[in-house]
Amino acid sequence: MSFQANNKGKVDRAERSQGSLVTLRSIILTLARPIYSAAQAPYDATGLVTDISTDRQSLLQQRDALSAQLLQLNQQQQRLQYLQAENARLRQLLNSKAQLPRQATIAEIIGVPPDPLRAAVILDKGSDDGVAAGDAVVDEKGLFGQVVTVSQDTCWVVLITDRDHAIPARNNRTGVRMIVGGTGAYDNLVLEDLPASTDLLEGDLIETSGLGGRFPVGYPIGKVNLVERTQDSPYLQATLVPTAALLKVGHVLIIAPPKTDVVPPAEAVEDESVEDNS
Repeated sequence: MSFQANNKGKVDRAERSQGSLVTLRSIILTLARPIYSAAQAPYDATGLVTDISTDRQSLLQQRDALSAQLLQLNQQQQRLQYLQAENARLRQLLNSKAQLPRQATIAEIIGVPPDPLRAAVILDKGSDDGVAAGDAVVDEKGLFGQVVTVSQDTCWVVLITDRDHAIPARNNRTGVRMIVGGTGAYDNLVLEDLPASTDLLEGDLIETSGLGGRFPVGYPIGKVNLVERTQDSPYLQATLVPTAALLKVGHVLIIAPPKTDVVPPAEAVEDESVEDNS
């Protein structure tokens, strides 16, 4: 009995001791929790900052990718607008070509001659394409210029505004013949030596007369924007604005002059008839 009592006493003391340890451990953990949280805080903050940094980097990459896609789309849209405008200009040129009673070649402006004193452009058509010096050049709005120099695959076109260029013309309203000269400025032409008594009004359309055979008849040259008459001069001062887009970059039409049929002299015809009768 005493042995059992001693064992039971030991067990009770051990259980009380273990319970005390558990209680003490719980108290220690409770007291140490703020310290543990404080110690863990930098690691938690580091993980949060890392996550935020990763998310920010991902968002920046997505933004850059979207910006690149937007740039590509804008570029494609601009290219589409350019192609649509170019197709519209080509359709107008083709319509002009269909109305011309002579051979016409579509050419593209590829450069400007390095001569500041000349108003000219370079086209991508030459003698291999049937282009010859003296051919007229027009765009969808009117007379553009004239071919002056030809190589195998290119040609040099002097514009109607060149200082040394002159065009036989007429007033579309009255039919009066006149000469249009260049001034060197891309937006200005002059009517040369026109009598002061000439019926001319601002807004009159001046067009090619066809005289000389170089330019097709009836092509717009420009519209009169200034008419001045003075008592001191027998001529009137008149200027006009070209209808053609002389500063354009695109396509134009090269028009060959009409072919003239060569008629044999009457004497040669008579000689041939005599030979046939013999």
